[in-house]
Amino acid sequence: MAAADPAPSLTRHALIPISVVLCFALVYVWRVEIWWIAAVGLPAIALYLAAPRLGRASMARFDRDALRLLAADREGELPARYARAVWMRLFAPPAAVAARRGLVAAETGEAYRARAAYRDAIAAYPEDRAPVAARLGYAHACYQSGDDAEAIRAYREILKRDGTFPSLERRLAASLAREGVDLDDAERLADAAHEQSPDDEAKLVRALVLAARGRRGPARKLLKQARDAEELEALREEVETMLEEI
Repeated sequence: MAAADPAPSLTRHALIPISVVLCFALVYVWRVEIWWIAAVGLPAIALYLAAPRLGRASMARFDRDALRLLAADREGELPARYARAVWMRLFAPPAAVAARRGLVAAETGEAYRARAAYRDAIAAYPEDRAPVAARLGYAHACYQSGDDAEAIRAYREILKRDGTFPSLERRLAASLAREGVDLDDAERLADAAHEQSPDDEAKLVRALVLAARGRRGPARKLLKQARDAEELEALREEVETMLEEI
């Protein structure tokens, strides 16, 4: 099912009533000259008409800059760039703004804030018709924040409706292993992810699944193969902990 259009910005629609109230106060409270109505009202009307274009242009610039920063491994600059996207935050659809806020939080390691932002983005669309990017971001944020039950639900819904995406199958397998459920399915997903891209993360996910199944020897072998991946230290520790418990 195609994603529906998100609700428009409420800030834009507040411009007209605010300008009407201000003009009323200028004339009947402060008793200013009548030409002040035009001085206040015309810019408000012009901004109301231009708001959608300003919001779209600001969002497009933010997206371009975000891609550039991510490609250069400069994720730490994303919050400041988001803060500068004033027209986007004011006049772009709230769902789209929330999705960008989720992206910034996810890329800077704030999984709980990312989850809340993506949840806001999804809720702004009618009838569960949010775009897959927002739903996938939410699933990844659930995974990163340790809510494996919700991550499993979200990942499986995406697989059913939209098919697979990078990292989806391996993270679903890891969540299943953490929860200790559907381990046959977890092993199938982990094996498929490892065959597609046998990198260190895929090895550690496969080791986690094997450890959850009590297969200590193969799990330790994979753990040893991924020993040098410093950025995956948390996942490695999960495997080691699970191996100690079996």
